[in-house]
Amino acid sequence: MEQVFAPTLALHITCGLAAVVAGVAPILARKRSRLHRLSGRVFVVLMGVMLAAAWVMTALHFNAYFTALSATASIGLFSGCRVLRRKRSDRDPAQRATALDWTATLAVVAIGAWVLVLLLTGDSDAPRAPAIALVWGAFLIGGWDLWRFARPADWPFSPELWTYEHLVKMLGAYGAVLSAFSGNFLTFLPTPWSQLWPTLLFQPMAVIWIAVLAVRRRRACLLA
Repeated sequence: MEQVFAPTLALHITCGLAAVVAGVAPILARKRSRLHRLSGRVFVVLMGVMLAAAWVMTALHFNAYFTALSATASIGLFSGCRVLRRKRSDRDPAQRATALDWTATLAVVAIGAWVLVLLLTGDSDAPRAPAIALVWGAFLIGGWDLWRFARPADWPFSPELWTYEHLVKMLGAYGAVLSAFSGNFLTFLPTPWSQLWPTLLFQPMAVIWIAVLAVRRRRACLLA
């Protein structure tokens, strides 16, 4: 078991550190630009490998906090990418959620519920505040996606909704990997804030960013 765990951990750390650096570029790059697309793909590949390694390590050595972290990062990354294929699911049945989307989302929600039970019943010694915050993130994204899968044309649908979803989910995935990085390397910060500050930063950032995009779009429509 240790023969598998050690190299998997090394791969996980390497890709995680690279993802922390690579994730800055798509955030700062102009949206829909070539740099945004290319840097975003690099980030997704690094995160995908890192998360695959994380799930292998979770299977070998279970930890409630890292399970919650892996679940939240996985659903954010997976759904943030998949929503690019569902830009107009309201009018194109081919763009609607597939069995893969349903299965992955329900699996993450179920894992989150299991971890939450462990935390609330005291069956885990994981740090409660960061772990519950991560579970909440998984529930929020998973619950939203299940609603969108079931009712793709209902409230609050708009032609630009996919943009907002992509932004929130990818920022959430980046916040999750940054939380792991901060908790392990920024040891001068007190716990649990060393693990919570990325969530406290990126969630309001996503809301503000969406508000700015919505205002710009409204102004563009009024001027058109």
